[in-house]
Amino acid sequence: MPTLAKPCVVTGSCPGDLGDTEVLWKGRQMCVSKASGIIKVFGALEAALGHINQAVVTCEKQAKCLKRAYWALFNLGLYHSTGEDYYYGQSIYILKKALKCTLPMLPDSPLGWLYCADLCCATIKTARVWVRWVERRVAALEEGKEAILILNHLGNILFELMRTTHHSVKTRRGLVTVKPREEETAPAWL
Repeated sequence: MPTLAKPCVVTGSCPGDLGDTEVLWKGRQMCVSKASGIIKVFGALEAALGHINQAVVTCEKQAKCLKRAYWALFNLGLYHSTGEDYYYGQSIYILKKALKCTLPMLPDSPLGWLYCADLCCATIKTARVWVRWVERRVAALEEGKEAILILNHLGNILFELMRTTHHSVKTRRGLVTVKPREEETAPAWL
């Protein structure tokens, strides 16, 4: 039977302070500061999962793809906790399924900076911001950087899902408002 690490003991600490806390990182039980990069990764990961879940509830047309994005990120969190390659592989597998789900929905809208014009677009954008935040937190750590590949592509998929909603695009010619057709067809480049 595996032995557990000694519990964290910090004299005079209260919940919410910067005392130590226990975390499972890459299969190792560790006692780290609440201000450590590992805790910040898990905090940002939890926020990103919450925002993707909100996007699933908000965006009917994109829900299937967003659910796949959620599970790709969830499995990535399990990989960071356990260090087991199985979860990393699952994350990549589900990420590919999210991409295959997204591509047929893409409109032939111009590329550029997106301004959200409806609740679904704004919700996906918030989820994307948090996924990028997880990516930056992981980049600041010494280990686990292989997750950046998945996080980067997940952020890209969320950007593309934003394009499937009512939005405006800032181009050289000005602001172009895009309303996706009811029955989307695959773009010519697919």
